Amino acid sequence: MTDSNVLTSYRGEFHGPVLSAASAPRRRNATISVSLERMQSGLPVLCEETTWRLPNILQSTDEPNPRLIAARWHGTDLRERSSEIAGDYHMFSMSLQPSEFSLWLGAASFPHQAVAPGTIQITRPALPARIVYHRPYDVLHLYMQNSLLKECFEWSHNRRPAGEIIIHDPLFSHDAVLEMLGTTLLSITGIGGSYDGLLADFLSLSIIIRVLGLYGECPPPTSQKVNALAKWRLRRAIEFIEAHTDAPVALADLARVAGLSRMHFAAQFRAATGLRPHEYMLHRRIEKAQAMLATSDMPIVEVALTCGFASQAHFTTAFRRVAGLTPNRWRQRYCA
Repeated sequence: MTDSNVLTSYRGEFHGPVLSAASAPRRRNATISVSLERMQSGLPVLCEETTWRLPNILQSTDEPNPRLIAARWHGTDLRERSSEIAGDYHMFSMSLQPSEFSLWLGAASFPHQAVAPGTIQITRPALPARIVYHRPYDVLHLYMQNSLLKECFEWSHNRRPAGEIIIHDPLFSHDAVLEMLGTTLLSITGIGGSYDGLLADFLSLSIIIRVLGLYGECPPPTSQKVNALAKWRLRRAIEFIEAHTDAPVALADLARVAGLSRMHFAAQFRAATGLRPHEYMLHRRIEKAQAMLATSDMPIVEVALTCGFASQAHFTTAFRRVAGLTPNRWRQRYCA
């Protein structure tokens, strides 16, 4: 495929009006806002991952989480890994070399999945995941915060999304344009120069727009009010959450306990509590951790594991997001 054909194919995926010169100044420029964030935080073009699906940039800072992170996970370590992405990120994954793994996403399992370069997979926020690689691996991970997805949707459709952006997992599909964008993003790392960060952000945002065009969905505008979850259903869901604060809980399990479909349960739960189910569950796990930090000398890593987090690094990221401080600083400030 020639460059011109690739660009034509890429442009064809914009499912909204092209912005005119007159309307552009009134719109927030996503590329500029992300690049300013990069300059202010010192965020590198491509972060390393020493923990699967947890970029190093999220492990050791008290600054607000970046809205867009490009990271690389590669190696030959075949031990089992687990994660639960915090921070309202959708994660785009693209294989950079042939590999094979067994993957668990929530209740779904994909044993001995062979992948070729360019194979993509998308994980929604707060979905528990485990993986065992059977061959060496090299993977590009792009973490896309929901606020940025909404901004990109507005830019490409010329209207604000009516609700939450939903991105369907293509489950190991391949798209030539996404492969081109991903490999180009990797090729500029290490070049240096004053524009490499801006170019990286442009390519990353291009991936987001392409993903939205292929796999994104937004509920149509509606004036219909969502009813709050019935008190007895809410009580059942909360009792289930309280009984399982030591591990992530799947949305499907909560919906089953409440006797509703996942979509109806999630909407009605948010109407009743003001939080999405995974946000509520995360807050309860953090509250449990705060109680343990305040009333015991238990090491932070043990608190993390007791509260159902896969690692201390993941716990620290989630704790900072909810409490505004890392667990260690929270304990020092409030438990001295």
